[in-house]
Amino acid sequence: MHVLPVGLPVLLPGMVALEAAKLKLQLNAAVSDRLREAMSRHEVTCYARLHFDTRGGFKTLTISLERLSAEDFEVMLSWDTFGLLRYRLEEQVVAAYLNCAVNRRLKWGRELAHLDDEALEALRLRCHSRIGSDRLSNTHLQEAFLGRLADAEVAERQRDGSKHRRLQAIKQAKPLQELLEAERADAELDGARHPDLNGSNYYGVAAKAPEETRKIYDYRAYHAERREGFPLFDIWGEPWPKRGRPRRVAPDGQEVAKAG
Repeated sequence: MHVLPVGLPVLLPGMVALEAAKLKLQLNAAVSDRLREAMSRHEVTCYARLHFDTRGGFKTLTISLERLSAEDFEVMLSWDTFGLLRYRLEEQVVAAYLNCAVNRRLKWGRELAHLDDEALEALRLRCHSRIGSDRLSNTHLQEAFLGRLADAEVAERQRDGSKHRRLQAIKQAKPLQELLEAERADAELDGARHPDLNGSNYYGVAAKAPEETRKIYDYRAYHAERREGFPLFDIWGEPWPKRGRPRRVAPDGQEVAKAG
């Protein structure tokens, strides 16, 4: 069981490393060596912000010691070493990015609305939403995103409490299911599993995915690693617009790419 893909902006990991280095220098300069050694054993609260353009394209990442905007989110960091600071920062920034992706996807439709409560709970148990940057791969990213979508679907069901609204959600999400079938067909044409993929695709939570789902994940990982994107979708999992066609609008009024 899977949903449309999600990918990270290719510039994001490098920006995390750059901001982590700048932040470490600021923290080092702010206190004495002895005080820094004592403080580094504890976490420090900083503030991060993901900047996007009007169409959802990633622009940049900024980190600061103080909240500068209402759009800033807190990151809790251990900063005794640069490596630990960077890994903790990456985990929380990627998690925030996936939250953005979930909110954007829900504006298209609730892809998991068709699942019964038992199947949805099984999906939540399988797909841990926590991000671990030391084992982060495209496949793990898909699983974490799927887990977060499952959590969001549970929240939506608790919020509306109406079978009629759920039936409406299933109908609204039907075009997303059709896009998923198109991707599955493209993956079948793509052939067998690629043995040269990042080995971490085959361990941890990703290994628990059903075989059919793992084949789709391999297909996504191959294109993400080789082409830094997906053949049919952008990194939000939204279809590339066909040349000459206008962009369509999601039910909530947000501009999204035209499908088909």
